[in-house]
Amino acid sequence: MHNATRVPTTNTIDIYTFLYIFGMSSRVYSSTASRSITTFTHCRSCRSSSKLAYSRRHLATPASPSISPVRRIGRGFFRYFVAPVVSLSIGYAAGLYIMSAAAVAEAPVVDKVVYDPQIDAAIDVLPLVVSLRSDPRFTESRPHAAAPDHLKKQMLTAEVLTGPGRLAVPPIVWTDSEAREMVSIVHLGRNLCGHPGIIHGGLLATLLDEGLCHCAFLALPSNIGVTANLNLNYRSPAFAERLYVMRANVTKVDGRKAWVKGHFETIPEDGKEPTTVVEGEILVVEPKWAKSLPKVVDATA
Repeated sequence: MHNATRVPTTNTIDIYTFLYIFGMSSRVYSSTASRSITTFTHCRSCRSSSKLAYSRRHLATPASPSISPVRRIGRGFFRYFVAPVVSLSIGYAAGLYIMSAAAVAEAPVVDKVVYDPQIDAAIDVLPLVVSLRSDPRFTESRPHAAAPDHLKKQMLTAEVLTGPGRLAVPPIVWTDSEAREMVSIVHLGRNLCGHPGIIHGGLLATLLDEGLCHCAFLALPSNIGVTANLNLNYRSPAFAERLYVMRANVTKVDGRKAWVKGHFETIPEDGKEPTTVVEGEILVVEPKWAKSLPKVVDATA
């Protein structure tokens, strides 16, 4: 899902330039015509200046004063000011309209994020997933997918980081409310790297922060809290285009405070122990104004 700003094409700029010149053409024409008329009048005045002056003096009477200067001023005002301004305004407005219409026509269409069904299929056959789904203690959910649309658009991991090459599928979460334990399966794409092929450490911190907080919600009275402290230790690089397991459990609760430990690890393989990628501990505090915060998802569901 990309937002792109399109630059007007050369054809659009050429149209705008033409309209701008068209708007100025009235002024050019007026100036040229005015110089021609002035030159012609000046030449005639050289030959018959005495007759022209005599006629004006005798035609102008108290009842019918000469209006030639007034007409000349009116024609000049219209020719040099009104006509150029009106033409230029029309050309400028038309150019802006064409440019905006072209930009809208060329703007990319942003489609709704489509999750990769092949990754979901690979998750479904994992022995860990089969075991969790058969365990009645755990409740399965997808918090990112369950978030309301009007809130999802403002969320980093549920909107901005989703899509092909990033979080190609919403993380699946299993929670045990009684034991205050959480297990999650996450797929990390190739466009989430800090170095080529290696997932950015800041992204791992973000996902671990969200996962440990989600686990802490199980122990807080209102199931809402904010991060007060987060400590991380990176143990091994996380490679892109792979599935990872996030595990977390609440270690201590004191009123509106909850401490949680957790880590990211690789998918267990037959006969091999999973490799820990990053581990951390978090302190989550339920704020006094927790009731005023919008509840994105139900952590206990």
